[in-house]
Amino acid sequence: MSDHAIKRINFFEGFFTTDEDWNAAEAYHLEKRWLHNRVFHMPGVVPVQGGGFKVAARGKGDLSIEVAPGFALDGQGHEMVLRDPLIRVIETNKLKLPQTLYVAARYFEEPADFIAYQENPRFKGHRRIEEKTEIEVTAREPDGTEAIELARIRLEEDVREIRDAVQPHAPGAGEIDLRFVPVAGVAGGHAAPRLRVELIEGLGDLCALTAGLARIGVSSASSVRTVAAVAEVLHWSNQIGPFNLAETLSPIVDLAREMVEDVEKNHAHVATRNGFADFKKSLEALQNVARDRPRNNEGCLGLARFLNAANASLALVVRERSERPEGPRIEGERTSWKDLLVRSRDFPERLNIDGSNFVLIDHLNLVHEESERAHRFSIEGQKDMWKSRQTFSYPDNTEVSDAGIAYVGGAAKWKVLNCKPGKDVVLIKRFDAILGEQTCEVLADGKKVGLWKVGEADRKHRWRNHYFLVPGSFVFRDSLDLSVRAVSAERDINMFQVWVYQPS
Repeated sequence: MSDHAIKRINFFEGFFTTDEDWNAAEAYHLEKRWLHNRVFHMPGVVPVQGGGFKVAARGKGDLSIEVAPGFALDGQGHEMVLRDPLIRVIETNKLKLPQTLYVAARYFEEPADFIAYQENPRFKGHRRIEEKTEIEVTAREPDGTEAIELARIRLEEDVREIRDAVQPHAPGAGEIDLRFVPVAGVAGGHAAPRLRVELIEGLGDLCALTAGLARIGVSSASSVRTVAAVAEVLHWSNQIGPFNLAETLSPIVDLAREMVEDVEKNHAHVATRNGFADFKKSLEALQNVARDRPRNNEGCLGLARFLNAANASLALVVRERSERPEGPRIEGERTSWKDLLVRSRDFPERLNIDGSNFVLIDHLNLVHEESERAHRFSIEGQKDMWKSRQTFSYPDNTEVSDAGIAYVGGAAKWKVLNCKPGKDVVLIKRFDAILGEQTCEVLADGKKVGLWKVGEADRKHRWRNHYFLVPGSFVFRDSLDLSVRAVSAERDINMFQVWVYQPS
């Protein structure tokens, strides 16, 4: 409605009405109806039996289309009605190709039923205002405020006929694209067309990719797939929009992050695949944006695009895993990532971990002057620090005596040697698990890689090993400057030896 006060006409005995009064009465009801439409209904085409306002090819071998009868609302709340089918022919001689054209519906009014009274020529005018709908073909994308998109068509020089899309989710040149038609008529379905398309792709891809991970043994991926499938159903039902998208994606992101932790802990053969580290970063970015709870279509479009970026990285993980040849040549001692955590023996030059071959490239022997000097090892910014030699047992009851270092706050820094650029780096450290819950932030050449979280705690068998993956995208030369910074300044971090592997 306009900014002036909302006033209804009020009749009383002796009230002398004028044309101004009657027009004001009509304007009141019109503006209230349009206000209702704007607030409770998303602009767009109202879905009806057979598809209202559907644009289809005529099959005449030319550049003509047919628009079916339908009902739609524009962004101002105006109702648009098309009672009979309408044909439009596109004239390419007025276009500069290639170009995308938009078929749109626009509301307009025209005075109708003019009358003039012979008895008094001063009394004349139009007795009606006709509400009409124009179907236009334009090169400008409708914004939904004054015109509603019904279809779009990409025309190129060699297009001689307009056709219905063979694959509606991926129309080609000369095919009618209905993906961006806004849907109205249901209160709550407020996702803009481009956001709707991005979410359809994002949720569908996530379902397929997590199903692929589940097939190769990552059981936690099934939970992500289930929640993504539920969100997909809600989206197709027009129940997701800017008012609830962040809340809808949050449980998906939470489960996906739990899946990442599961992969890093129990499926390192998957964690070492290309794209996994980028998937993890995209999830963090998606979580940060969701935390801000964007409530407009533009902000939510950012959410959808972060989801699609995460999917693109996850696709590399699933594809590379599925394309690995069966039965690779085994090099070195066979073991698993799970068994590495409780291995009491020293680590050999070569290991085959869950089917992947790794070679030892470096070894940091702490409280050993020559090794610390060669690796430029230091502790900086600590609140406290101490060195000690301890004799503990592993869960297999094997006792091992080793010397190491512990620090409260600050960061342990050293140089990893003999790296092959572009290849993942796997750090395996021996530590005293009496306390557990040791969390560090790992930086490689000054760039944050992630958090190294150690959750194990065992007061009886205190020795444990733990590994951390530095993706190959962080490795640019034959050495790597590492910084392992304590996240909690109140809990000490301890390290006794560090073995470093890369894929062979």
